[in-house]
Amino acid sequence: MSQIRAESGTTIVTASVPEELSPIEAAIMDACNAVHEARAQGDGQTVERLGAHLSALLARYDETDAEDHPNSAWARPNQRALALSALGQTEAAIEAERIALKYADTPRRREISLGNLAERCIRLHRYDDAVAYFLNAIDVAPGSVPVMLTGAQAMFLAGHVEEADRVFQAFCGMPEQMTDDSELVAYLDHETRMREMAARMPALAELLRRRAAMLDGRLDGEVLP
Repeated sequence: MSQIRAESGTTIVTASVPEELSPIEAAIMDACNAVHEARAQGDGQTVERLGAHLSALLARYDETDAEDHPNSAWARPNQRALALSALGQTEAAIEAERIALKYADTPRRREISLGNLAERCIRLHRYDDAVAYFLNAIDVAPGSVPVMLTGAQAMFLAGHVEEADRVFQAFCGMPEQMTDDSELVAYLDHETRMREMAARMPALAELLRRRAAMLDGRLDGEVLP
């Protein structure tokens, strides 16, 4: 699962392949998104209720050895980190994800953990740490859209603006990524930080222009001049 900062300044938890989630993992993702929404609205009572629900889900997940996950040593702290992150306990989420990273035995699991660590370090304004996690993640998964987009934000915030915009320049040459259901478009639609960054990055501004054109019905995935 990856995370996108939404309009409220909280994040949306997403899964690139939702059908691969177990029932409890899907319930945890839904609960995390509900917590983010409640926090954005300042609804402490709902956050408390959903926090208890997440605790119960995590307990069931532990009791079932991560629902017989092939690598429960990675999956359990990874899911716990998602819940802690949703509840605003970012430092604790980082510590849990670091435990998961120790047990990440496939490139995909390393990609997920490293990407999550980069995103959470950004939220704590630890931009150099975020860039370091991004560089490790891109070595593992050079074609991962969430990794590249999270990394571009980390580089921008760390002061490497031209390097960050090169990531978006690459996407400008990938019209196949500009579809309504793509990960790139999800970030363009929901990641508020990108709109703030676009004033200093021409390629990102161009991608946002293309997305606006799509929404206006003037673009169907082709590259505009």
